[in-house]
Amino acid sequence: MRRVTWLVVMLLSITVSVHALSWAYAFVVLDGRVYEVMDVAVLESDLGDVVGEVKTMADDMDGSYYGDASNMYPLGTKYRAVDGESIEDVIAVEDESGWKRAEYRHDAPFSLRDYLDTVAYVALGIGLFVFGMNRVRRKR
Repeated sequence: MRRVTWLVVMLLSITVSVHALSWAYAFVVLDGRVYEVMDVAVLESDLGDVVGEVKTMADDMDGSYYGDASNMYPLGTKYRAVDGESIEDVIAVEDESGWKRAEYRHDAPFSLRDYLDTVAYVALGIGLFVFGMNRVRRKR
């Protein structure tokens, strides 16, 4: 009986911690710059070229993100330049209701994952070069 009581007490004292971040504002990241998405519409006539898109999602458990990310917008969401505004200051973000203004707030934190693609391509290039050199050497 004591064991059953002890087991019940242990099970009741274990709590499952489930949490998610409550973001201060919706944001997108483009080339290492974080933009806050405002509730301000941008007219189609004021839009410039496509300058990027959401490629990764921010982690809502620990707040981490890398690359061209967002905490609210789905993968593939387009970013466009706004005529008369510098891309370093303002971009437009595709929204289900049209285009919204996004203003620069701060630089994104450094993430090694931002550079992993480049490292992978360099390693692949070196590997192909070495493979090719070995094939040439064997033919001689």
